[in-house]
Amino acid sequence: MLGLISLLVAARTPVSIQAPKPNVVFFLVDDLGWQDTSLSFGLREKLVGRHFRTPNVEALAKRGVQVNQAYAAAPVCTPSRVTLLSGINPARNHITNWVYDGRDTDGPHPTITLPDWRAIGFQPGDATTLPQIFHDSGYYTVEIGKAHFGAWHTKGERPTNLGFDRSIAGSAAGNPNSYYGLDNFARKKKNPNDPPALDDIQELDAYHGKDIYLTEALTAEAVKEIHRSAEMKKPLFLWFATYAVHAPIQANKKYLNHYKGMDPIEAAYATMVESYDVALGQLVSTLKKMGELDNTIIVFTSDNGGLSVSQRGGYPNLHNLPLRSGKGSAYEGGTRVPLVFAGPGIPAGKVLAKTFITSEDLFATMPDLAGIRANAPDGYSFKTEVTRGKDSEREQVNVWHFPHYRGGRGPGLEPFSSIRMGAFKAIFFYLDRKWELYNLETDIGETRDLSAFNPKQLKILADRLLLELRKMGAQFPTDPKTGQLIEPVYL
Repeated sequence: MLGLISLLVAARTPVSIQAPKPNVVFFLVDDLGWQDTSLSFGLREKLVGRHFRTPNVEALAKRGVQVNQAYAAAPVCTPSRVTLLSGINPARNHITNWVYDGRDTDGPHPTITLPDWRAIGFQPGDATTLPQIFHDSGYYTVEIGKAHFGAWHTKGERPTNLGFDRSIAGSAAGNPNSYYGLDNFARKKKNPNDPPALDDIQELDAYHGKDIYLTEALTAEAVKEIHRSAEMKKPLFLWFATYAVHAPIQANKKYLNHYKGMDPIEAAYATMVESYDVALGQLVSTLKKMGELDNTIIVFTSDNGGLSVSQRGGYPNLHNLPLRSGKGSAYEGGTRVPLVFAGPGIPAGKVLAKTFITSEDLFATMPDLAGIRANAPDGYSFKTEVTRGKDSEREQVNVWHFPHYRGGRGPGLEPFSSIRMGAFKAIFFYLDRKWELYNLETDIGETRDLSAFNPKQLKILADRLLLELRKMGAQFPTDPKTGQLIEPVYL
C-alpha cells in the first residue's frame, strides 16, 4: 500500500525539466561613439548622428534594456578588449595601451618618461577568460572579427589560445588594411609572394576577389557558426567583433545613395555604421528562423569612444557631441559607449539612466545572465539591475588609467588617470600635473572645470583615485630629471 501511495504521489509531483542554456551573442563594434546609433541614450535631442540608420539597434533596445551611462575600460581598443576578456582593469594588468608587434606604441616625450607597460598584450594563462568560463559550462565558444588581445607573433594573438573553440579573422590586427574583398582585405603587395602584413585580415580566403564588404563576410561566417552550434546541440557563446567603424574610413558602396549631399568622408562613415546594423539584423533574423532568438541573450556595445580627429570629415573633436573629444581622450567622448541588453529574462523597453556599467562589469554580467557565476577581479554583475530594468543603488566608483599618448591633437589626448564617483569625475593630467573636476549630471560636455570652486570634492576623488591605483599596482610616469614617480596626488 505504501508503495502504491508513493507511486501516486510521484505521478502528481511535477517533473523538473531543466531549461536549455541560453545562447549569448556579444556584438562588439570597434570605435563606435556614444551617439553613433539612431538611439539618443537619454538626450532630449541628438546633436550629432541624426543621419545614422540603425533600425536593428533600435529594435534591440525596444525589446531589451539600454544603458545610458556605459563606459569602456580605456579610451583605446586593446586595454578595453582585454578587460572584456578577463574582467581585469588595465591599471592592474599593465595592458594600458594598444598592442602591435610587441614594441612600445608610445613615443618619447621631452618632459616626462612614460611608464613601461605590457606591450605583448594578453597571453595564455594570464587570467581566466570569458570564453573559458562559457566553454567550461558546456558552450561552443566562437570569436569572429577583430580580436587585438595580444601582440603579433605571440600566443596571445590567437583567440583559440585564450579559451575560444574557434576563431575566424581574429589576430593582432587593430584595423584592416582594406574593407574590400576585391583587395583580399589586405594591402596591395608589390610582390605577390610577400607574406601577409600585420593588418591584412586572414582566414577569409573564400571571399578574396569578390565584391563583398568585410562586415558582410564576417556576418556570413557568423551565420555558419550559429548553425554549427545547433548541429552540435550546444549553446553558443559568440563574440562577434566588427572591424568597422575603425579607420580606414572606406564606404560600403551599396549604401552610399542613402547619404547624398553629405561630406564624402562622413557619408562613407555612415555606410560603415549602417553595415554593422545590417549585420546585427542578419544575426537576429537567423536566430529567429532557427527558433533560437527567444533563448538568446544579445549584448551590444563598443570598445571605446568614437573617432573624432583628422581621419573624420568636418571639424575635428566634435563628432561625439555633447560629449567632449573622442577616442584616446580623458573626456567622456573617449570612454562613454552605447550599451544594450536583450534576451530571456530581460524586460522590454527599459532604460538604466543612472547606472554606469563598464567593461569590467560586462565580464561578470554576461555569464550571470546565462546562469553562470563568474568572479570579475575588478567588476560587478549587474544582472539584478538588467533583469529588473531598475537603476542600481550601490556606490559606483570607476577608475581609468591611460598614461600614454594615443596620437592626434585634441582635448584630453594626453596621458591621464581619472575617476568617477556618483555625479563627479576628476581627471589628472600627467604632463602638467593638473587636476580637473566635473559634475556630469549638470555638465555632460565637461565645459566647466570645478576644481578651483570645489576643492573638498576634488580631494575626495583624488585620494580615492590614488588609493585604487596603488591597490592595483598601476604603473606611473616618472620625472626624467629626478627619477621620481609622478602620481596623481592632490595637495
